[in-house]
Amino acid sequence: MPRKPQFNMIRQFHLADWITLGNAFCGTGAIFAAMRFLQDGRVTDLLIGMALIPLAFILDALDGRVARWRQTQSLLGRELDSLADVISFGVAPAALAYACGLQGGWDWLILSYFVGCGVSRLARYNVTAESMTGDEGKVKHFEGTPIPTSLVLVMVLAIAAWQG
Repeated sequence: MPRKPQFNMIRQFHLADWITLGNAFCGTGAIFAAMRFLQDGRVTDLLIGMALIPLAFILDALDGRVARWRQTQSLLGRELDSLADVISFGVAPAALAYACGLQGGWDWLILSYFVGCGVSRLARYNVTAESMTGDEGKVKHFEGTPIPTSLVLVMVLAIAAWQG
């Protein structure tokens, strides 16, 4: 009897992939925290969501190191990392900014542009990463601003929320 495909896929995940899923989990949690803040108005929910972004950043840095250390780098891992980064450093910061009051038409446009830039940069990275990888399996240079720099936006918003 053949095994179910979803279980085979999960079995093929490496430790680095699970760390990357932790990154995506943090981003998703931040989005839910932003929605909860909009629903209930408790600043604590907003601050929890904002605290999940630095944790996602740590996990994002850790997954690549673990993959290289264990020599388990894969195309699946690279794609998974990009998807997690879009959630944690693209959509989640935009949702947190929206929850903080950036809710006008121009705000939507700017936040959507921000997410679009992150998505396009990650797609370009995935397409060119193979040719830019050095001997140790790490890309030597990046094109554009890495999407995890949105952590700066989240920190500014966190300071503003903390101060009321």
